[in-house]
Amino acid sequence: MLNKDVREKKTSIISVRVGDEIKNKLRVESEMSNLSLNTLISQILYKHVRWDRFAEDMGFVFLTKAFLRSLLEHIDETTITRIAVTTCRGAIKDAVLYMEGELTLGSFLEALDTWLEASHIPFRHIENNGTDKYVIQHDLGKKWSIYLSAVINSILNEIGFAARNQKSEEQSLTFEVEKIHK
Repeated sequence: MLNKDVREKKTSIISVRVGDEIKNKLRVESEMSNLSLNTLISQILYKHVRWDRFAEDMGFVFLTKAFLRSLLEHIDETTITRIAVTTCRGAIKDAVLYMEGELTLGSFLEALDTWLEASHIPFRHIENNGTDKYVIQHDLGKKWSIYLSAVINSILNEIGFAARNQKSEEQSLTFEVEKIHK
């Protein structure tokens, strides 16, 4: 998915020399994805500058969904929530600060979108009349929904917002972001 901000910004032409094998593989992938070669390469570069160059420094690793799902099945919900709110909240908060330079609602949601995209977790971020709604189809089980909800809520609460109308399902999580009125 190519971020709408990338499509709307001014573009420049660059020339890159790659080996024939890489060129052929990119061409095949672009045809299979029904994308122009230019669009595919732009998406790859966008993902690199938004996520890949930071991921290792921030401590992110690749895991298979099957492994993660199996691991979560062996941990009770209370422990998952405690880990999410203590260890993972701090790591995600640090990642937002590292990537975006500040922790605001906008920087957090941008980092969340980038992480979900880079993790190949299908989601929709719907912005409507000042409300941000998320529909996340993670395919990782109910306990992942509980984990993700706890992390998101703890960070939102820290910056004066909350996740409302939450639905944590077996394979999905939905919520709306709302300002906390004090």
